Amino acid sequence: MIGTPLRRGRWANHPYVAVGDGPRTLLVIPGLNDPLCRVTDRWWFSLLVATYCERYTGRHTVAMVSRPAGLPDNASTRDLAAGYSNVLEEVGPADVLGLSMGGFLVEHLAADCPDLLEHAILGLAAARLSEHGRTVVERWHAHADRGEFRPIYEEAAGAVAVGLRGPVVRGAARLYGRLGSPPPVDRRDFLVSADACLAHDATDRLVDIEVPTLVIGGTEDPFFTREHYRETVRRIPGAAFVEIEEAGHEAVLDRRGEFDGGIREFLYE
Repeated sequence: MIGTPLRRGRWANHPYVAVGDGPRTLLVIPGLNDPLCRVTDRWWFSLLVATYCERYTGRHTVAMVSRPAGLPDNASTRDLAAGYSNVLEEVGPADVLGLSMGGFLVEHLAADCPDLLEHAILGLAAARLSEHGRTVVERWHAHADRGEFRPIYEEAAGAVAVGLRGPVVRGAARLYGRLGSPPPVDRRDFLVSADACLAHDATDRLVDIEVPTLVIGGTEDPFFTREHYRETVRRIPGAAFVEIEEAGHEAVLDRRGEFDGGIREFLYE
């Protein structure tokens, strides 16, 4: 439950939900599915976002920041990252956590705008998708192109919830898929985002990252292999690494001790 009031607004035209009043700022960049429900689109979703962000309050003011509607055609992950550089220009230098595709954007931010980032965290993100990850994103792209969002909600829910939590999260995703009706702009923005993910390969950019960086990855991630994560770590000068055994994207929910613990140790050491 939310222990502190949430705040909603826009920075550089990017919608955000923020909680906490710590002296440092932690900016969270969401993943591929962000256009399907941005952080301020629905109050119930803003509450869920705030609940997640509250995990990192205390020393931080924490904000999850969506991408704006109406993304440019053929926008790359670097283009999308440039939008977040405008956010950081407005709020000031911050620690930045990118979740999944959000990590792709953090790679560009850290390479292009080191003065705007205190720390960079690639949360369940490597330098490029695995072959299996590409297959999943291509399948979601095909569904979205046909206006079929329910399979995307359900498969995405399955990727982040396993064990006892899984049936509840997947059931909620099925219900949302039946009741939700994303406006057409969300369909186009999702397609633009999926294309950007499929084209993303920051392998040659990682050596340019001078910001202190943490990579968190699971050994059974559906989007990145163990070797993808390790290669990413090797290429970023001085990068720290938390490798979570027998985990994938669900680590953000089901392996909080290792996921959040790794972030706290990195930020507060």
